[in-house]
Amino acid sequence: MRIVGLCRFSLVGRGDWRATRKMRAEEFGAIASERAAMLFAPRRLEARLATFEHLTLASLKGQTDPDFTFVVLASSLMPEFYQDRLEAVCAQVPQVVLRYFPVTSAEAAQDATFRELGIPYRDTLQFRLDDDDCLCADYVEVMRRHAAPLMDGPEVFAASLTGVMFSVLNGQRPVIHDWPVAFFSAGAAMRHPRRSIFRFGHYALPQRFPHLTLPRGMALVTHDGSNDTGAPNETRKKRRGMTEMSPSEIGAVRDRYFPFLTEAGMMVAGLTGALERAG
Repeated sequence: MRIVGLCRFSLVGRGDWRATRKMRAEEFGAIASERAAMLFAPRRLEARLATFEHLTLASLKGQTDPDFTFVVLASSLMPEFYQDRLEAVCAQVPQVVLRYFPVTSAEAAQDATFRELGIPYRDTLQFRLDDDDCLCADYVEVMRRHAAPLMDGPEVFAASLTGVMFSVLNGQRPVIHDWPVAFFSAGAAMRHPRRSIFRFGHYALPQRFPHLTLPRGMALVTHDGSNDTGAPNETRKKRRGMTEMSPSEIGAVRDRYFPFLTEAGMMVAGLTGALERAG
């Protein structure tokens, strides 16, 4: 059984983002340059490199089970200065495989990388992780424990964490929420004998396939206003069952699930500001 994570780092192409998910290839081609300009804006790339290094990659380095591969799909259109910086941070984590692509879909980029690396879909549990999120330190260990018995069973199944620490960064102050949600994108996993996990919307996975949710574990998700997931207004928070976390709750969850977070990681995740308010 292989466990392979997948991350799109400013990949220019169609995906499951709301703005592009229903576009045909020729339709996306007409807006590709506009999309690239948005993805490669210096302010955005600086922010994403910071979260990618101090959250995403930090959580990979901190995994209790190091037996996994993490494929980063990036754009060859990215300015060389940022490509160099991306390569430098990826080189710090031996499990990371970084590949560049011209305008393409995430699914096609993953297919090409799996063929190159000789990774068979049938024997692989795929999981998703965005460049501004991270996973609990025992994610791979717990996912392997619960998913391994199913690898000889049905051809397709999905798996998920059951909770998210959701950090809203684009308000007057960072606000951290506990969100009891399954099949959010961060840590959503699937075994499929032929298809990329990016072919399916993450919330649709449990509706389409047999599935399991892990009995423990969380993802840390940041929202700075540029994300595809809408910001949680009061109505959304109530509907989603989101509750604002107290400083003591934030500290307890950090210690239990995200002990790898450095001061820089705490800062970019908004946890420092949330904890300082209690001081």
